[in-house]
Amino acid sequence: MRHQTSLIDRLRMELQQLNRAGRAVAATVLDDIEAATRISIKELAARAGVSEPTVIRFSRRMGCDGFSDFKIRLAQDFAIGRMYIAAERTRPAETGRDVLDQVYEATTQALASAFAQRDAAALEMAAETIHRARRIFCFGVGGSSANVALEAENRLFRLDLAVSATADSYKHRIIASTADPEDALLIFSVTGRPRSLVDSAEIAVALGASVVAVTDPMSPLAAKASVVVPLIAFDEEKFFYMPNRGRYGQLFALDCLSTLVGAWRRNAVGKKLWRARSNLASLHGSTDSQPVGD
Repeated sequence: MRHQTSLIDRLRMELQQLNRAGRAVAATVLDDIEAATRISIKELAARAGVSEPTVIRFSRRMGCDGFSDFKIRLAQDFAIGRMYIAAERTRPAETGRDVLDQVYEATTQALASAFAQRDAAALEMAAETIHRARRIFCFGVGGSSANVALEAENRLFRLDLAVSATADSYKHRIIASTADPEDALLIFSVTGRPRSLVDSAEIAVALGASVVAVTDPMSPLAAKASVVVPLIAFDEEKFFYMPNRGRYGQLFALDCLSTLVGAWRRNAVGKKLWRARSNLASLHGSTDSQPVGD
């Protein structure tokens, strides 16, 4: 269930009611909220002059499951606040100049939000799962997530991985039912609620397969996944024709994942990618300054 009260507001309201150690932690967080979304528990404890167990107890007092959950909620609230301050509008963009500005702002806000939620350990676990999998199946439904799943296939097949993508809910269940411990599902979902994705994750994990989910960490899908790359992709657009900015966050997560996997596999696939580039030259000449595949 989503939290309804802003964590930042709660910190401010309860600051004077906390004991000395709690006030030190809260004051440290409020002094630089953006930094607090990124630092480790050890560093926060040192800055506040308290012990690490104190930080954990403080996090739980604030209604969080632990320090990791505290940082996720803090990043979420911080990103939402910045979005509303920067993106509040009284009328839709109706000129080329206004549209350019509005779409650019939406893009940068989505990337800032995704970056604020980053979890390096989760990213490395997800990359390790993909790197070692015999087969990888990319799932997504809806306009944004389905397209990102297809892009995941496009990115990962170049790294000499056996990967495929589908947005078909029937195929989701069939693939999950035939998965084994050497396989991995890579699932993208903004809400983490589509039935086919949640059911498929549960089926695959029960059969020993790994499930990497790029999704809301508090969602039903996250609860079923082996590894969660946290991404709360906000979509509070006021105008129906404005593209969902959440897909930029999904693409950021995918680019980080595929780049890390590519770094680990570069020695094994380097020659193969060179051959691919050489063979593409026969289609449109030299590709020296062009991406592989145009």
